[in-house]
Amino acid sequence: MEHKSYLIALDYGDRAKERVFVGDVLDKFDNDTLVGAMLYVNNNIYALSCHLFLNFEKDSEVFEEWINIHYPEKHRIYNLFSRDLMKAIGKRSCNGMGLLDSDMLEYQMPSSTNEIFLHPDRSIYDETFPPVLKEMTNYSVFLSHSSVDKALVDTFFNELQKSEVEAWFDRYEISPGDSITDKINDGLDKSKVGLLFLSKSFISGKSGWTMNEANYFFQKRMRHSDKNFIVINIDLEHDEMPPLLQDYLYLNYDDPECVTKIVNELRKLNT
Repeated sequence: MEHKSYLIALDYGDRAKERVFVGDVLDKFDNDTLVGAMLYVNNNIYALSCHLFLNFEKDSEVFEEWINIHYPEKHRIYNLFSRDLMKAIGKRSCNGMGLLDSDMLEYQMPSSTNEIFLHPDRSIYDETFPPVLKEMTNYSVFLSHSSVDKALVDTFFNELQKSEVEAWFDRYEISPGDSITDKINDGLDKSKVGLLFLSKSFISGKSGWTMNEANYFFQKRMRHSDKNFIVINIDLEHDEMPPLLQDYLYLNYDDPECVTKIVNELRKLNT
C-alpha cells in the first residue's frame, strides 16, 4: 500500500498551543494508520522553524477531512519533503525527533528548552525580556486637523515627539482595514488634551470629522471645567473662528515658539 506523507508548519514560539494540535493528531490516528510522526526543528535564531512530518499507511483522506474541520488554519508545506529534511539533519542545520504518543509531548515539545528546542516559547522570552515598544493606553494630546493640513500637522507631530510628548496622530494610528470611526473614538477617549489645528479646511466641514472632534472636546470642557483643548490657528482671521472658540486664547501655527508653549502648557496640566 502506498504511503501518504504530509509536512505541516508549526509555530516554534508557541509550542504550548502546538502541543494540543500534535497531541490530537497522535490520539486520533492509531499506529496502524499513522505509521510515522516526526518533528524537524531549526534553531537558527534568525530562521526558527518547526515542522511536523506525518506518514499515513491508510485513511489519509480521513486525516484531510479531520484537519480541515478541526484545524482549518493548518496547511501543508509544499515542495519540501522528508528527504530534504533528512539531508538538513545530516548537515546539522536542523534536529529531528520521532513522536510516539501524546503523553511524551510535554517532554518532547516543552515550552522551555531541551536538546531539540534550544530556545523557549515566545511567552517565556517576553517575560524575561519584555518588549520595549509599549501598547499605548493614554496619550497626552490628540491632533485634530483637516486632511488638507496633514503635512503641516506632521511637522508639528515630529516636533512634539522630539519633546517626548505622546500624541495621537491618525497617520500613524490608523492602518488599512481599520475602522476609522473606532480608531478615532479610541484616540479621543485615551487623550487628555485636544490640539485643534483650526484652518479654513478645518471649519469647512468637508472632512466630516474635524468639527465633531472639536465639539467633543468643547462639550467635555463644559461638563468638567477642565482645560482639555488648545487651539492652534493655521490661517483664520479671528472673526472666522467658530463663535464658541473665539473666547479661548489660541496660538498661531507660524509662531516659532508654538511647540515650546504647547509642551510647557502640557507639563503644567500634567502636574
